[in-house]
Amino acid sequence: MTALSKNKISSLAKVLENKDSVEFNNDGFYYEIFESAEGGYIVNVYSSHDEDVEYIEANLIDGGHCSGSPRDAVRFML
Repeated sequence: MTALSKNKISSLAKVLENKDSVEFNNDGFYYEIFESAEGGYIVNVYSSHDEDVEYIEANLIDGGHCSGSPRDAVRFML
């Protein structure tokens, strides 16, 4: 898996902190991170998305709950 630079991780964490969600791709995978109702963040990893950039549950390959900071959530599944 291609590593994201520290600057890119920091930038994504700031977006997550300010907007409560962030989406990005890395090394052929698509990441969706959003604030959880129980606190922390939900991190989902997809193999692809449809033409409208909507994520399809059948393409969900991993996911989980991160109880850490926005930066921790961005790094959680990398």
